[in-house]
Amino acid sequence: MTALATRRVPMKWLVAFVTVAMLVLVPTVIAYWRRPVDQLARPALFHPPAWSRPTASDATLQALQQQIKAKPGDIVAYITLANAYLQRVRETGDPAFYAKTDALLKQAAKIDPLQPELLTTEGILALARHDFAGGLAVGKKAQAMDGENPRAYGVVVDGEIEMGQYDAAIKTLQAMIDHRPDFSSYSRVAYARELYGDPEGAIEAMQYAIEAGGPVPENNAWGYVQLGNLQFGLGHVDEAGKQYDLAIHALDQYPAALAGQARVATAKGQLEQATTLYGQAFDRMPLPEYAIAHGDVLAKLARQTEAHQQYDLVTVVDKLLTANGVNIDLETALFYADHDLQLPESLARARAAYTARPSVTAADGLSWTLYKTGNLQEAGRYAHEALKLGTRDSLKLFHAGMIAKALGQTDEARTDLQMALDLNPNFSLLYQDLARTTLQGLGPAPTSTPRSK
Repeated sequence: MTALATRRVPMKWLVAFVTVAMLVLVPTVIAYWRRPVDQLARPALFHPPAWSRPTASDATLQALQQQIKAKPGDIVAYITLANAYLQRVRETGDPAFYAKTDALLKQAAKIDPLQPELLTTEGILALARHDFAGGLAVGKKAQAMDGENPRAYGVVVDGEIEMGQYDAAIKTLQAMIDHRPDFSSYSRVAYARELYGDPEGAIEAMQYAIEAGGPVPENNAWGYVQLGNLQFGLGHVDEAGKQYDLAIHALDQYPAALAGQARVATAKGQLEQATTLYGQAFDRMPLPEYAIAHGDVLAKLARQTEAHQQYDLVTVVDKLLTANGVNIDLETALFYADHDLQLPESLARARAAYTARPSVTAADGLSWTLYKTGNLQEAGRYAHEALKLGTRDSLKLFHAGMIAKALGQTDEARTDLQMALDLNPNFSLLYQDLARTTLQGLGPAPTSTPRSK
């Protein structure tokens, strides 16, 4: 909708876009393949201060550990090592580094509990563990201590978005851009535009992020993966594949890119190749989303025993993450709901997730678990809430369409399902065929009927 006026001084471009987006009444979609899981075990992207740029190599970690032993009062060394540990999580998915980070930050707090970079890193850790309220609180504290720290702004933006405080998040993000238009700020602009129904604008912003460059190769690879995800969400399968290939070029065997390539292979009907790629992604970074997607492809191939072995891994990883302080209630709730497993627990965890993080994403997850457990009226309310920003998300619209059909709201169901398929015919291996058959069963629309608000 709104393009950058200039590369150097973006100023109010984001706010201008959001103002326009808020006036759009017809809901639209973007495919997020379980976006919370996609962010799982990944601290938000920040440019660390120059003295704490993490490379996360074994040699770097060992050198910093030795520095702390030699100078136990050196708070900079503690913070630098903590950031390196967080980067290691991004690169390996090993949640044990969260506990190590937490211990380091507690030691650093004994030296100076109000050091702004310490507070900021505490906020990043909280967000990575999905403690969004805690991350937001400490981020605001860091921001109050140092109003010129863009990392603190990033923590606050992420916390506000996950807590459903969208107006506040836009204001904070605009201030972050005004302070420093870089990889961190542009990538957040991309997500904001995505949420507000402008995936094309999100692609533009993410391209600016990649051009600006992140401090480590993994950041740039992540950026290409996000571009691939955005293109895939628009149904541009080949272009998505190109972006995932660029991510692999930026960081060889990058797990998120392997998973993206698997998604492309699935969309093209190359299911055997998809199973190989998902397996490689999980071997390199054991995240639940990879096991779930791998299992779904195996199930499609009628390899049910192998599929259930993959699904069993989700429970194992859930326990491991929980033991390391990571809350994945929403992600697990959606997995259970999608596969008709432990539905009472699915609903309980979705409710807990929404209470902890009342975002449109959590509203969508709660609506689907309510639908799966037969709570249709309540499901309808949360489905409407999930679409309140105008997010163009095929999966959200599929959920809303199925719920509307169950409520007898035929016109809304038809509109939502048609929009989901028009945007991305390959939005979900589990649900794209169901969306088509359900839409066909609803018959042709007598007139064009926009979703009511």
